[in-house]
Amino acid sequence: MSARKEGHRVSSCQPDPAMSTAPFGAECYDITSLLDTLGEIPDPRDQWEKIYSLSFLLAVILVATPTGAKCPREFHRRAADLPQSLLAVLGAPRDFLVGGYREPSEKTIRLLLKKIDVDALDTAFGSWLCAQAAPGQVAFAIDVKVLRGAWSGKDAQVRLLSAMLHGKGAVRVRVRIPDDTNEITHIQELVTKLPKNARPTSHDARRHTHPARHRETPRENRMDYILTVKGNQPTLERQTFERILPLLQETPHHEVEERAHGRIKNWQTWTRTAEIIDFPHVETACVIRRDEFDLTGVRISREHALILSSTPSERATAAYLHNRTRRHWGIENEIHYTRDTAWREDANPTYTGNTNHALASFRNLAIGVIRLSGARKIKETIKHVAANRYRALQLIATVCNGAGL
Repeated sequence: MSARKEGHRVSSCQPDPAMSTAPFGAECYDITSLLDTLGEIPDPRDQWEKIYSLSFLLAVILVATPTGAKCPREFHRRAADLPQSLLAVLGAPRDFLVGGYREPSEKTIRLLLKKIDVDALDTAFGSWLCAQAAPGQVAFAIDVKVLRGAWSGKDAQVRLLSAMLHGKGAVRVRVRIPDDTNEITHIQELVTKLPKNARPTSHDARRHTHPARHRETPRENRMDYILTVKGNQPTLERQTFERILPLLQETPHHEVEERAHGRIKNWQTWTRTAEIIDFPHVETACVIRRDEFDLTGVRISREHALILSSTPSERATAAYLHNRTRRHWGIENEIHYTRDTAWREDANPTYTGNTNHALASFRNLAIGVIRLSGARKIKETIKHVAANRYRALQLIATVCNGAGL
């Protein structure tokens, strides 16, 4: 018996009872800008492998990712569930023998992810996301993510250095760190790929405070840095502490208090110039004190963060550095933690070719699309989309047409 009837394909998977079977005008949703972007990525396949266009295969993976799909097998199963009208919008070839549109096999998806140019993939995804999110001057948080389920060798895990747009949860640029080196030697490569309107950048506390890393890069690229100093640079930490210690006796230059989740959190910030601190291009020193109280006012914890910035003190106000630093801390919650919890990235071992890097790229793009569409709860949104595949198209079209954030 034919698997297709009157242009409608019977799913190879158990149908989801929540999935809508009502007619849907998929052609009404314009995702042309994203499909054009996907079409510009170099095609790594041999000529005889090109049954499907590259943009269609990438679009299928993208639509499947917000449903929670984590590997080529699940991408294929999601593609087998896609309605004919949605396959047509994504650019599927028509099979005239059976009178319907074809979906890619698991093998086709697996081979593509293994060979895809991940640098071109990251560049295309990042450029498209930021074009939708940030038309003006922007700031980025830079941090490294270890893919704990992906091993490139016996004793080496895949590490990706990323730059995330502050406040948007969208990754703009990313580079893979080779196994025989560390992120310090690749920060300049990452920074040179950032757009010209990028200013400033903020950096991870423990990894990126090495002086050699900032010796030339920020000024050459007309960007300022904001970084947190910790014990990996004891001399720098001591100099910074000595410079800002007298400030703690003064009234805070900036103060914010928030109440949430049964706690009261208070941030106090002080700034001053950084004359005695020996670090490339440093202009401003800052300390942020974070106190956490229960609802009765009893202090639970107190932390101090030492901040250095190349931004001149007349612009690097206490409010400015407080906001930028807190936005930097968001890269862990908005990107790294989300990929681990929504797609179980660290528990999903992948070893072949560029697959692990490519999957992380699609997850970043899916997170960016969800956030730019206005949704903030990623896991809930994934469950919502999984119940009806058209919702992934709706999310993407919302961002493409500028109707999101």
